[in-house]
Amino acid sequence: MTRKRIISLLVLVAIFAVGVLVASAQGNGNGNGPGPVNPVAPGDCPYGCDPQMPNDGSGMMYGRNGARGNNQERGNMRGNRGQGLGIYPTLPPTTGVELTDDVIAAMTAGLMDEYNAYAIYEGVIAQFGAIAPFINIQQAEAQHIAAWEYLFDRYGLTVPAAPETVVPTFVSLTEACQAAADAEVANFGLYDQMLVTLADYPDMVQVVTSLRNASEFQHLPAFEQCAAR
Repeated sequence: MTRKRIISLLVLVAIFAVGVLVASAQGNGNGNGPGPVNPVAPGDCPYGCDPQMPNDGSGMMYGRNGARGNNQERGNMRGNRGQGLGIYPTLPPTTGVELTDDVIAAMTAGLMDEYNAYAIYEGVIAQFGAIAPFINIQQAEAQHIAAWEYLFDRYGLTVPAAPETVVPTFVSLTEACQAAADAEVANFGLYDQMLVTLADYPDMVQVVTSLRNASEFQHLPAFEQCAAR
């Protein structure tokens, strides 16, 4: 074997070794390597991604595809409640504690607030176009609605229908963003009060805490950033 051929073979071996090292570092592409990580710091999620939705967009909503979807869409999505959102497989079982009127009223208030947010964000999108962060956070609100629907189903309660919401017209996108930021503050404030009422229901506490934190740590920073532009 000539010296030139030996050198060529050594080069090929070196290239192959480097390729193996790179593939090992990145994962083998069969799902065993590290997947996308959902951000937890507000600055990592400037457009309103949600803790229950993977950051790669592969998250699946269950429940209705939005509060104002048509009846066929609602029927198709209703059968998928409980699928695809990370917190639900780890929910504690329901307790034997009977639902009081205060608990049912709190559940209804949470669902109505999410319905209202979805409708208003839909109105902003109709006025200004499919822009971030409204388009992103509206999708998250659909998940929040579905989370409440899941809890109503879990406890054998009829899911209240979405109310008719009076959607304001905003002078500017900045005004809309500030109004949305104020609404998110009110939302997690409502949930803070609700957590006291739902203290005897660990599964509800887990869901409400997740929704509450999404409002404060994901949605609010996104709207504040939008209002500051």
